Amino acid sequence: MNKILVRSLSGAVYVALIVCSLIYGSYWAFPLLCAIFSLLGVAELEKIESVNSNDRIALRFIDMAAAFILALFPAFSIYKGTELFFAFGVSALILLFLVRLISQLYISEENALSSISSGCLGIIYVAVPLSLISVVSIVSGPQIVLAMFIMIWINDTGAFLVGSTFGKHRLFERISPKKSWEGFWGGFIFSIAAGVVIHYLFGKWNPTLSLPGMCVLGALISVFATFGDLVESLIKRTVHIKDSGHIMPGHGGILDRIDSLLIVSPALVLFLIIDSIIRYI
Repeated sequence: MNKILVRSLSGAVYVALIVCSLIYGSYWAFPLLCAIFSLLGVAELEKIESVNSNDRIALRFIDMAAAFILALFPAFSIYKGTELFFAFGVSALILLFLVRLISQLYISEENALSSISSGCLGIIYVAVPLSLISVVSIVSGPQIVLAMFIMIWINDTGAFLVGSTFGKHRLFERISPKKSWEGFWGGFIFSIAAGVVIHYLFGKWNPTLSLPGMCVLGALISVFATFGDLVESLIKRTVHIKDSGHIMPGHGGILDRIDSLLIVSPALVLFLIIDSIIRYI
């Protein structure tokens, strides 16, 4: 029971941070939260890969700093009058890039390629998706981002309830033995239903999408949230670990909580671009 309570409280804090940053925070609150997630996520990923040893901790800090800046400054730079901030962000990223590569020359490392690849993976897999969703929260509004998170959470809940009750046919046994097709379809239906509820009941916080658009978004998020969970499971299974970290009691690491988001975020951006093109035509 204590474990359930700890898990519930930890999850509640995570949800509260996201919801409050979107609803009550100023325009910088959610981008800053994404930047923090990015920094922590890259740190966990590099620890998982076991590339950076203690004598090369400086390289890990460089990668973390690059992830933080990349996730933060694009959202700020789209505002008029923030050209200086944009220039600072780009300059900092270029400097970190140069320092990261050149520093590798002066470190006795048998597998320098793995070390460099580790930093690149963290940027591509963690920082870029968080940067994208940060920009979406400002360009398209926090409503669509909040709807996305709700659909991810509802999808996870539906998949768990249906899968644990009726699950018999394995979805991807090689990577995640507990996931079932029944659970997937349960989450799929729950996510679409969440889109319908949001469309009718969210008032001013309803994203400016039609009912069919919200249903399509719910289906899209369910599919890519499942892929996101499987991708992170593949990473952990490759190095034979259960959790990505221990920063969230009862849940594991930050990557264990945002794994779906990291794949859903780019998919959401593509959806919004296609939706804008269709509306324009």
